[in-house]
Amino acid sequence: MQLSFLKYAVFFSFISYCLCSCDSSEKTSREYTYFGGEIVNPNTNYIVLSDGNGSNDTINLDKKNRFLHKIENLKEGLYSFRHNPESQVILLEKGDSILIRLNTLEFDESLVFTGDGARKNNFLIDMFLQNEIEREKVRRTGLRFSPAYFKKNQDSLLKFKVKMHDKFTDKYELSILAKKLTQASFKYDYFTRHELYFNSRYGIAGLDYSKDLPITFFSYRNDIDYNDDDLKRLYSYNRFLNYYFTNSSITNYSNEFPEYKNKIGSTIYKLDLIDSLIQHPYIKNNLLRRVTTKFLLESKSNIELNKVLSHYLSVSSNKNSQKELRKLSRAISRLRPKNVLPDQPLITSKGETIKLSSLFKKQITAFYFWSMDRKEHYIRAHKKASYLSTLYPEIDFIAINTDDEQTKNWLKTIKRHHYNLNNEYEFKYPKCSSEELVIHNRNKVILVNQEGKIINANTDLFSSIFEKQLMRYTRLASVEN
Repeated sequence: MQLSFLKYAVFFSFISYCLCSCDSSEKTSREYTYFGGEIVNPNTNYIVLSDGNGSNDTINLDKKNRFLHKIENLKEGLYSFRHNPESQVILLEKGDSILIRLNTLEFDESLVFTGDGARKNNFLIDMFLQNEIEREKVRRTGLRFSPAYFKKNQDSLLKFKVKMHDKFTDKYELSILAKKLTQASFKYDYFTRHELYFNSRYGIAGLDYSKDLPITFFSYRNDIDYNDDDLKRLYSYNRFLNYYFTNSSITNYSNEFPEYKNKIGSTIYKLDLIDSLIQHPYIKNNLLRRVTTKFLLESKSNIELNKVLSHYLSVSSNKNSQKELRKLSRAISRLRPKNVLPDQPLITSKGETIKLSSLFKKQITAFYFWSMDRKEHYIRAHKKASYLSTLYPEIDFIAINTDDEQTKNWLKTIKRHHYNLNNEYEFKYPKCSSEELVIHNRNKVILVNQEGKIINANTDLFSSIFEKQLMRYTRLASVEN
């Protein structure tokens, strides 16, 4: 329910009073739940609150970039709020009156909750950020640890967080649901780091897990509920499930079919494993969609793409996701090498509209993509492209901005950074063009020849092999010419 400005002022005053004065008994007797706040440096003039069951509320920001939303008949649990292109979860319970404040330049890091219901949500966001740090530490240094030392280290971290959580729940009165979710936020990431360690070691070093892993390494797997409705929106829970099914499919498929190992077979096996162990429609369909999307994006031929897509369609029950992946597969099919790159309308730095095809002037044209929401990325991307253009003068490096309705800010950004305006463009229709060119990865580069035929539609600007690819492609182009 969207409130008028007058009602907003009244309710904001009411909530401010509630935040300071009410106790838990008053909170639980409230008929309504309130969610409001302020967005600093907004990307759009609205946010979207979603319950995960198909119910989305679009909440407009006022002239001061603030909002207030009144919820009737709340179904308690995790919701997500999205302010394009970022999103985060929020735990809403009956009688909550929660205000948020965030800066889009540092979305997660700047997010703060105040009001009734704030403590549990601040705990969740703190765990979210801490989990990111600890997973990155595992990737950087933890993979070098022996399995026994790794487990000892992770057990120590878990023990510390359990004590911290116990103090938190002893100090503040939380519902059974809030206790469950705050605990799950760090426990499932502890499980994920075990799965991540195994996945990396098994893939890189060929680890004989049955011999080298401690007997208790995967003991937590015995207590996993694969159909937990309360956790279906929790990032750490979904991340764990994704790693778990990846690892289980690798090991089980390898053991069951030792003579027949390929990515198609293991992916189909993974889809079947998910289908057999998960009954919860939301959790199952999200996992099936994620697994299939990843395979389609990495597929090398339309034959293997169609095999996995067909199997996905046989086990998925989500019609919207089925439609989405059919559309994605068609777009990927059109981007195979030697096909002509689908033409897209672009806006130049002078405000003119041109076609993508008008830029195929050199032996090779490299298109890379960026958004103003990812400042660190676009600065790195432009530096890398500038460096490569000096090494490969026969290649045009063209930057395309993917932001929607941001032309003025885009122009300010490219002029402020003194980028070459002749190589800077933005999509006229960002959503449509991003879908047709399958821009799912911010590091994606599309390489085409002078005729607009695709050389490689899915290479990575920061990949360790990218320069080798450029060297090979330029040599081939010279030979052909």
